[in-house]
Amino acid sequence: MDRVAIIRQVSFARRLPEEVVIALAGIAIERTIERGTVITLEGEPAQAMYIVAEGRVKIVRHSPEGREHILHVAEPIDHFNAVPIFDGGPCPATTEALAPTRLLVLPLDRMLALIQRHPELALALLREFAGRLRMMVGMIENLALHTVHGRLARLLLQQAEAAEQGAAPPPLTQAEMAARIGTVREMVGRALKSFEAAGLIALERGSIHILDREALRERAEL
Repeated sequence: MDRVAIIRQVSFARRLPEEVVIALAGIAIERTIERGTVITLEGEPAQAMYIVAEGRVKIVRHSPEGREHILHVAEPIDHFNAVPIFDGGPCPATTEALAPTRLLVLPLDRMLALIQRHPELALALLREFAGRLRMMVGMIENLALHTVHGRLARLLLQQAEAAEQGAAPPPLTQAEMAARIGTVREMVGRALKSFEAAGLIALERGSIHILDREALRERAEL
């Protein structure tokens, strides 16, 4: 694994000086995990931040009743669990491998030492945090201001657009859709049936085919 090449592609590292990227690669520990492996647990002491070299990792929070809400799915060259570097707090979310995954593990104590030596690394991470905060504000707005039907329609459109761009996201189960849009599986099932009855989509053996994109965009309240 070329750790320098991987780190150079990560969003916060793209404009960092080469010496800082090399220093990050120098503290990185390679780790390979199987699908279903839990990497961090919400509320547990944080040990490291992580970069996904290969595979996919879901980042989730759980309600007191155990309902899962997916905050993000980290794809290759994405990173997660960086917040504890700055606040010293526990892991903010539970993370789990969705596929066989290779990680670069950046221990928090060594990351903090690098940040103290290289202020440009701190600024790069803060810019990243600002972008993610904006994303979270948008997520909160989506939950607060849009219906389940609207949120589901938006998710279906996002999945279709990603596939058209060559990302080929794996199909989502109804439970995964529910976790993505902050509802329960039964509500997703009813919404899909209503979309099918209205001629917006076709449901075929676990696949969803969009038949009327413009009408689905109207349901997405875009």
